[in-house]
Amino acid sequence: MMQAADLIAPLTPELFAQLESLGFDAEEFVALDLGVGEAREKPGAFAIPFFDGASLAGIHVRAIEEHGGFGPGKSNGVGGIFYNINCITDPNLTNEPLVVTDGQPSCWAALVAGFPRAVGTPIAHPGRQLPYVEQSEPLWRDVREVVLCTYDDEHGHALRENLADAFGRSRCKWVRYPKGCHDLQAALRQFGVKGVQETIRRAQWFAVPDIYAMADLPEPPHNPAMDTGIVGLKEHFRVRRGDLTVVTGIPGHGKTSFVNEVVCRLALAHGWRTIFGSFEQRPVPDHRRALRTFHAQKLEKLMNALERQEADSFIHKHFRFLVPNEETETSLDWLLDTMRAAVQRFDPHICVIDPWNELEHVRPREMTQTEYTGWAIRALKRFAKLHRVHIIVVAHPAKLQRKQQDGKYPCPSLYDIADSAHWYNKPDLGLVIWREHADPSQPTNLMVAKSRYHSEIGRPGMIKGIWNEYTGRYTITDDGSMNT
Repeated sequence: MMQAADLIAPLTPELFAQLESLGFDAEEFVALDLGVGEAREKPGAFAIPFFDGASLAGIHVRAIEEHGGFGPGKSNGVGGIFYNINCITDPNLTNEPLVVTDGQPSCWAALVAGFPRAVGTPIAHPGRQLPYVEQSEPLWRDVREVVLCTYDDEHGHALRENLADAFGRSRCKWVRYPKGCHDLQAALRQFGVKGVQETIRRAQWFAVPDIYAMADLPEPPHNPAMDTGIVGLKEHFRVRRGDLTVVTGIPGHGKTSFVNEVVCRLALAHGWRTIFGSFEQRPVPDHRRALRTFHAQKLEKLMNALERQEADSFIHKHFRFLVPNEETETSLDWLLDTMRAAVQRFDPHICVIDPWNELEHVRPREMTQTEYTGWAIRALKRFAKLHRVHIIVVAHPAKLQRKQQDGKYPCPSLYDIADSAHWYNKPDLGLVIWREHADPSQPTNLMVAKSRYHSEIGRPGMIKGIWNEYTGRYTITDDGSMNT
């Protein structure tokens, strides 16, 4: 068992001076009795103990950087518990709010400012899975007020949202920092104890639907719309988490090929991860062949062993597959439940449903087909926003009549998708993939027919390309500039 004395030496005058340079009064800091000292393994750095009850759970070692402020830390056995977790169960603090910060220095700032029930997250990052919250739930179950004081940047905002979901938004508040400050420790350094006190006292409740004042609403997490990297498509189609895209077109005209290229490009360029719910393709060999071809830019049969290995590593890192067994009723409820589990385990950016028509749509008796489709699309949109994933639905059009003149199928629209005009009205983005000729070597029209937010995710428009089966990508022959 770790012993604090073996790992922590008393604070030196130099470390006290560093604390004071960051806004902490040395005497007040010592009075907190947190056990902080100098790391024996790294002289000149702080050793910050994590206690769980009377036991020493671990040590976090942090140094002050040259420009001031704490640098990244090194943990020894900290694991997944809140810093200063014992304050949650202190019976003398039952009526105090629980102040949650993303790190130890901000926790210290709250403590010296007179908020004794303050904890710090062990890892300040925006991941969805927060085991230290879930595992400590019996300790904070009866806490009535939680004040979230995360860092004021993209990652801090995302962490704040995930913490609010984990604790329950009805009990959570969020803070605005003084001008020029990004966390409680900076507020202490620039404005002293009063700066920290005012920041926490002015914390606002997370809004509860359905009526808000503008001031009640925190800034949403940064959610940029990503360029797919397909030439000419950036002006018309950009992918953002939380949105719903529908892709339609006549079977065999390249819908799945287009979606595969989009998610593969996003994986390469931005590290995005995708869940495939494909009901006309088998993961092995169909998906594997297509994804290998994209990665190696050559047909699977032409790849050597190393190229296959590298492609398979790419596939394992960025993709997962929903594979129902023969007895599974692939209903919308099954799809949502399975995607929900996949989101928790894989943390994807995109979920692909291909095609929608192959799901077993169990429609309640009291609903018409149009009502069911509208309800189903709303459920998908709620899922996308709640879990911050971009959902792409590939949907076949209803049966089209060939033209009498030449026997060819006309270009479908979003209104032609089977069962409902909701497929045009409700998605954030709608695309039509169409070839005048069935031959894939002929030009394909990649048309963005619907965009809900032109300035953010693109304006309707069209580019043209030829599907290159040897590289698994479209070769763009017209980037749309001639149409503007």
